Amino acid sequence: MEKSHLFTRYICLILFSASFIGCSGNIPFDQLAASQAGEIPSGSIIITSNSNGTTGPGIISVWTAAGALDRVIYDYTKVTVGYASGIAFVPPTQIFAVTDTGGGASNDFLDLFDYSTPFANPTNLFSTLVSGAATTYMRQMALVTDTSNDRYYAFISEAGSNRIARLSSSISNLNFTRDYNFAANGTCTLATPYGVAYIPSTGNLGVISSAASGRVNIYDLTGTCVGSTAMTNFPTGAAYHSVSGKLLVTYATTSAVTAHNVSTGAASPASAIYTSAGQLNTPRAIATDDDGYIYVGSDGSDLVVKLYWDGVTATASYVGTVIQSSTFSQNITSITVVP
Repeated sequence: MEKSHLFTRYICLILFSASFIGCSGNIPFDQLAASQAGEIPSGSIIITSNSNGTTGPGIISVWTAAGALDRVIYDYTKVTVGYASGIAFVPPTQIFAVTDTGGGASNDFLDLFDYSTPFANPTNLFSTLVSGAATTYMRQMALVTDTSNDRYYAFISEAGSNRIARLSSSISNLNFTRDYNFAANGTCTLATPYGVAYIPSTGNLGVISSAASGRVNIYDLTGTCVGSTAMTNFPTGAAYHSVSGKLLVTYATTSAVTAHNVSTGAASPASAIYTSAGQLNTPRAIATDDDGYIYVGSDGSDLVVKLYWDGVTATASYVGTVIQSSTFSQNITSITVVP
């Protein structure tokens, strides 16, 4: 009987990987990809996808380092809340996510999920983020952990209001409050901010202004502009690359990844380290690991491509497409790699 049940679940999973239709056994979608138990292994890839105004499913999903679907943490389509636009993972169990309720709202959330209870309602940590007009939404986030002072700091792009929200909380007693908002100052501008990345080598933040004539901004953690460089071609996501000591930025219209100086925001080298219209079709999400690997998620192709860059050569090398296009990877909004 147990073998028959497992076989039924296997067949259902195949069907659901193609569409959201029912299958024999009446197994709900949320149970199909939530059968894995135990901690999320090191090297796993967590992605979020956008369901608002698009065809994506709006889920938080976990994939193995080899690119196999491990589990689904949450399915936003079941609660019609919106989707997760930014994510951070704190070992061993905490998954922080920015929940966008669909634009034109002042009640978008910072939520906490626990991998051990898939599809349980998240714990709301903060509920007055501002996405702005109906055509603008919450974007990505960076979470900074200061264990010596028992503090979390969450930096979240409020795209519609053209600012970065800084929230803080005790680590031991989660209760986030808004400290203040980053605004344009010095040479830094925030026209539809998108990617936010912590730069541990300097203790600053890379913040991407994603307009057509955008900017790669460097702020300190109190919101003071350190440096900024004007860029074109819709810069979007950002991630710190520890091997090179550079800030990596995706460019939506040129399907490229460019490395930037962490003090000035200037492109370094001047040309993109990787470009591919087929693989990086409208890339918006990017993450790195400590070994120099780069993970780029594309909104247009629904792929996660893995690259390697040693920080010395002029270009990064293509390693492979680690996550293929599927129902579970449509319209990727953010990526994080479990350390």
